[in-house]
Amino acid sequence: MSLNGKKAQQESLEAQLESAIAHSDDEQCLELMRNLGRLCPDDAEIQHRLGSVEEQLGTAEKALAAHLCSISLAPQNPLTYLYSGFCLQQMGRRDEAIEVWSLGSDLEPALLNPPHRNDPTGERLVAAATALRKHFSQLHRDSSNTTTPSHKITGAIWPQTTDTPFNYQADQQRPSLFYIPELTARPWHDLQGLRWVEHLEALSSDIVKEFSDAQNSLHAFCRPYLGVEMKLGRQFAELQGSLNWTALDLYREGKLQSKVAQYFPVTLAALEQVPLYGMDSLPYEVFFSVLKPGQHIKPHFGLSNHSLTIHLPLIVPPGCSLTVAGQRRQWVPGRILAFDDSYIHEAINPGGEQRVVLIFSIWHPDLSKGECDAIQRSFTARARWLAARQLPL
Repeated sequence: MSLNGKKAQQESLEAQLESAIAHSDDEQCLELMRNLGRLCPDDAEIQHRLGSVEEQLGTAEKALAAHLCSISLAPQNPLTYLYSGFCLQQMGRRDEAIEVWSLGSDLEPALLNPPHRNDPTGERLVAAATALRKHFSQLHRDSSNTTTPSHKITGAIWPQTTDTPFNYQADQQRPSLFYIPELTARPWHDLQGLRWVEHLEALSSDIVKEFSDAQNSLHAFCRPYLGVEMKLGRQFAELQGSLNWTALDLYREGKLQSKVAQYFPVTLAALEQVPLYGMDSLPYEVFFSVLKPGQHIKPHFGLSNHSLTIHLPLIVPPGCSLTVAGQRRQWVPGRILAFDDSYIHEAINPGGEQRVVLIFSIWHPDLSKGECDAIQRSFTARARWLAARQLPL
């Protein structure tokens, strides 16, 4: 069939379909929609429409096939995931429905926070949000529970996916990823007197020398701290993807960056005494944060409150400061600062040279070893489930 002939046939079918809809001829609507789907197997919108009609007037199996076809043709359209998941749920395939909805929520977070609307799409949004929140909340409770469970941890909240209403307990604290309401909350923490703190501060001059000696050789390994792929607020527009705020990583996402780490034997040896935060035996992140002159990291919240952020200032121009929950402190070279970055915080370098701080995280000091293990299990279970998601065959 020629392209013009196909277009004419499609227009004819669509005109007949409109007439059948106007006359409430369900049987004719279904037949015409199926014919249109066969004529245009590579049109995502038509396959989605076919799936919707099959749901109402045809069979669930054919509806699902059409919706999945639409996903394959337009994998970035969250609406097709929404309808596919609902179809699976109606067929009793709940686990597969949740996986499909979760894949859709990666594209459109509104699947977890549906606006109120009284139509078929609204019904599906509510179904998806309810099922996803219930699934993720139960996954946390199951994975964090042990023979000696900690209510502090089993009662923790993943704010974006919780199925339980909650309020943040402290002013100016809004962790968006993971929140433990029962954990002691304050913006700044005094760690002075701890052996590892004294040891690290005593080696700060050696760490500065390591950084200064290696900086030129490692320029290619410096990355914008805020990558262009991140979904961030407007306050980060000037810094996202910019080398005005860079990170030189020793550990990133739980992995040693060996090509960089080889230049920092003193730094890494000193960190062996620190109760570093991580999802296994390795620290999740350790990096040198370099903020160029005249830069302002605007107020923002960190992701969780189960760890503290540690700054070891190395190079600090005059006037540089860090403000947490309205409490401003200046970095002093060689003196550690510890704060809870789930509180709103900001940093500024008004000086004439770059500011360099060694940054890492430690477990919140109020958490026991068993509670840290429970948190690790929760994060690991969630990560494994997310990694295993797939569309139904």
